[in-house]
Amino acid sequence: MGYAKKTLIGFSWQTIYKAILVGVAIVKMYFLARLLDPQAFGLFSLTAITLGITESLTQTGINVTILQSKDPIKSFINTAWVVAIIRGFVIGSIMLLMGIFMQQYYQEPQLLVLIAVAALIPIIKGFINPYIVVLHKEMRFFQDSLYRFSLIFVESLAAVILGFLTHSVWALVLALIIGAIYEVIISFVFFKLKPKFIYLPSKGKSILQNAKWLSVSTVLNYLNERADDFVLGKMFGTHSLGIYSNAYSLGHKPNYDFSKSAHHSTLPAFTQLADSPLRLQRAFYRSLFALIALISFASLPLILFPGPLIKLVLGDQWLAAIPFVRPLVFAGIIQSISNQGYALFLARKQYKILNLHLVTSLSLMILLIVWWGSTNQLLGAVYGILVARAIALPLVFIGILNKKNEK
Repeated sequence: MGYAKKTLIGFSWQTIYKAILVGVAIVKMYFLARLLDPQAFGLFSLTAITLGITESLTQTGINVTILQSKDPIKSFINTAWVVAIIRGFVIGSIMLLMGIFMQQYYQEPQLLVLIAVAALIPIIKGFINPYIVVLHKEMRFFQDSLYRFSLIFVESLAAVILGFLTHSVWALVLALIIGAIYEVIISFVFFKLKPKFIYLPSKGKSILQNAKWLSVSTVLNYLNERADDFVLGKMFGTHSLGIYSNAYSLGHKPNYDFSKSAHHSTLPAFTQLADSPLRLQRAFYRSLFALIALISFASLPLILFPGPLIKLVLGDQWLAAIPFVRPLVFAGIIQSISNQGYALFLARKQYKILNLHLVTSLSLMILLIVWWGSTNQLLGAVYGILVARAIALPLVFIGILNKKNEK
């Protein structure tokens, strides 16, 4: 079977998978929006920022390195596991230090203990069997989708149950811990090949050499996703951040999640086609046009009827989120296009244009959030996010048209 056909099959499975996940997310939001107040969502967003930024700062790019390598996965598994375990403890330690800063910066007493407990998540996840990447590299899309769906389902179910029991932000944090434990267990149950605590310097060198560029891209990509929460939480407080967070989850996140699924399914095929520029270009354009058509169609209800959908999914207590939905939908579509371009850049190892776009988008976003947010409150900040992503988008197309791989 050709890579183009495999890519199409993977895209189809990922589309089905993501559509189901959107349904799960809506059900989760339906219950949690009625069980928790906006401040709880705001506190969780700040906790998640701390987790995400430390994970991205210590990114090793293990999975991407394995995907790009022509060597068998078995040759990486032991070293990858050792690196992941060490990284998990490093992340947990950094999170504890960041928790002190976050508590003082936002003047929220609960943040330190929330972040301290959340620091267990990367430590637990460090023990995940690295062999799960075989599903991605070998393009076993059905199994991969089923595996990842089970993770989201367990975490979502745990969050709703704990929401009923606690009616607090702890439901969201503890659900992440339960999800991490579940992922470790099934990563060893599902795969016969088990890692051993053995470090091979040659494989470690391959991982860490690739990480120097991937780490920069990962940090910048994460900041583009979550720096808005960091700035908005300081400017408007955790209550307003909670309202924005749920508007983002309904308007922006589904589109961007579709693009991440497309990125996930196309990247292994793109890496295999990296030595055939014309075939790679054709495969990329097909995936990009399919993604744009899909997310544009899926976004229509939110563009046309944001008010009724907010009432239906979140409830009357979240009506303040309505003005933010449309601009966040369009921002999500733009970021989705950029994200699919990133899959092409990674396959070509075009880290420079990837990082240039991320830096430009991030800088513009922070500047416009602060500028328009200061004069037009939260709605101005939301439009700042949209405009920043629109201005930076041409850089992605410049990278797409540049067919040369970086060495």
